[in-house]
Parts: sequence; structure tokens; C-alpha cells
Amino acid sequence: MENLIASNIRSRPTRAAISVLAVALGVVLLLVIGGITTGTLNDYLNRTISIGSDFILQKEGATALFAFSSANLNTKLAEKIRQVPGVQIVSPVLAKAEKLGVVFGIDPASFNEFPGGLKIIDGSGSLRGFEVVVDKYYADANRLKPGMAHTLQGDHEFTVTGVCRPGTAVRIFLPLETLQELNGSPGKVSMMFIKADSGADLDRIQSLLEEAFPGYSIMRSDDPKSLLANMHLPGLKEFRITIVAISMLLSFMVILLAMYTTIFERTREIGILKSLGASRGFIVGIIMKESAIICCLGAVVGIGISEIIRGLIMKQFPLLQVAMGPRELTIGLVLGVLAGILGAIYPAYKAAKMDPVRALSYE
Repeated sequence: MENLIASNIRSRPTRAAISVLAVALGVVLLLVIGGITTGTLNDYLNRTISIGSDFILQKEGATALFAFSSANLNTKLAEKIRQVPGVQIVSPVLAKAEKLGVVFGIDPASFNEFPGGLKIIDGSGSLRGFEVVVDKYYADANRLKPGMAHTLQGDHEFTVTGVCRPGTAVRIFLPLETLQELNGSPGKVSMMFIKADSGADLDRIQSLLEEAFPGYSIMRSDDPKSLLANMHLPGLKEFRITIVAISMLLSFMVILLAMYTTIFERTREIGILKSLGASRGFIVGIIMKESAIICCLGAVVGIGISEIIRGLIMKQFPLLQVAMGPRELTIGLVLGVLAGILGAIYPAYKAAKMDPVRALSYE
């Protein structure tokens, strides 16, 4: 049977190649778009957790996505939060969108008390006036070094004073007062990062904070699920399902059409096989195995193309994360093959039911 399947594929190289590429396209769509979505989200969650805070306090209804945070908290609130039993560190932060990223306006003294505060690897951590600290990825992407000028927040020129290790919350840090002035919100911040005493009961402290500050959102910032739940991203799950459905539908339709057309082209061949005693199961097996081979080739090609696209994206946009680990690659492979095999079921059933006498007389 294997020789028959291989010869069938080789006898129609153009159709086989188009089918392989179509399946590959579905896999590329799934891996690249899904990888950008997942990678960006995971990167955000990891960098937020890496700050080392236990809670984030915001106005009720605010989102955990920093780019959409508003300056609606008074900085004086920090002193009241510090008075809550068990609270060790409080750092007010103003978040502001900057091109494809986010800028943090911070108070270096309190922010650097957190385990994930700015760890300077080049230059100094000075943040006064129009000074800026950027992380290594941002510095490399924009070819920045300490002492160089860099334009941010429109056309305002800042001096890069230091480069910090990557992985802390955002990639650009400005003095809190400077960003407040540029934002037109003096004395206002977007959120308060809160660190509890070592070994403290976090559930108890969260209850105390919620009791002391009704009307505020207090989320756990050491838990990815808690952060994800507070992002308020309607449609994210539906978007992912749509991407999977489209990629599978593409593979399904291509294999369905290819195998269905192939049956008519091989009508006499199928009639000969059935007249020689080939069972329905044997005929179905030929169609399904041929489809599986094409789908496997398509999935492998799709994974290869996806890796190339991922490399190009990372090279062109170093700050953009594309999640494409073993788990994502396995999902892409399985879904691509599964969709194609499902698409071959009806053509295989059609071939198995074919009358051998009519098939032999088919022109």
C-alpha cells in the first residue's frame, strides 16, 4: 500500500505541492499570529511579576494593562497605604503609552526597594529632570548608550543616564515628576505597587487593604492568573479560537477539495483495486494515509516557515515577543494534521462506496 500511496503523490506533484503549501499556510497563520498574541501577553505578565511587588492598587474598574491606565490616584495615597499593618514598601507609578510600549514615571528611591527594581548594568540610575533609564533590549534596539540624547513623549529630548537589566515591568523609566508635568497631571499617578513584610499573610493584608480603601481595585501582582483576570480583555479567548478555526478550516477545505478531485481522476484505478478484491477499508486507508502524509509534510513546512518568520520579526522588531516553544509547535503540528485528516474523511467514504463495474467503465 505504501508504494501505491507514494506513487499517487508523485504522479501529481503540482497538486501535492499546492496542498502541502496550503496546509503550511494554515499552520503559519496559527503559529505566527497566535505566537505574537501569546508572546506579548506572557512577556507583559512576566515583567510585571518580576518587579517583586505583592499587590497593585488602582481605581476600581481600572485595567491591569499599563498602557490603558489613567492618572487618577493622588500620590499622597501612598502614605496612607504605608500605615496599613504588614505593608513594607509602597511605590507610586505613572504609566503612559509610548509608541508600541509603555513608559513608567517612577520615584527611584521607593521603586528600587522592590526586589525587581532597576538593576543598572551601564551608566548610572540617575533620574532627575529630563533624564531616562532604559533596559538593555530597548537600548540595543535603538542603539542607545549612557550620555546619548533620546526623544520621548512627542518631541521632548531626554538624556540616557543608564541602561538597566531587561525584564522589569517596562523598558523606559522617567522621573515621576517629569512625566506628571508632561502628562498634565501633577500629583497624580496610575497605580501603587505594594510590597508586604517578609512572611506576612498576603490574604490578610489584601483584606486589610480592601477594607481601608473601598472603591479601589487591589490585585495580586505575584500571580499570573490574577493579573490576567484583571486585564479586562474582552474577546481575547474568542480571537484565539477564531485563529485556530480559520487555520484548521483552511487545511480542511484544501484536503477535502484535493482528495475529492483525486477520486474522480482515479475512478478507474479504484475500480481495478475493488475488482481485485480490495475492501472498503483498504480504499479508505489509501485515501486517509495519503492525506495524512500531505498534512504532515504541510505541518512540518509550516513550522519551518513560521520559525523563519519569527526570526525575521525578532530581528526587525527586537522588542516584540513571539511565543513559539515546543508546546506551540506541537499544537500547530497536531491541528494541521488533524484538520487535513478530517477533510479526507468524506472523499475516502465516497471512494469506498464506489461501484467497481461503473468505475471500470468510467471515462
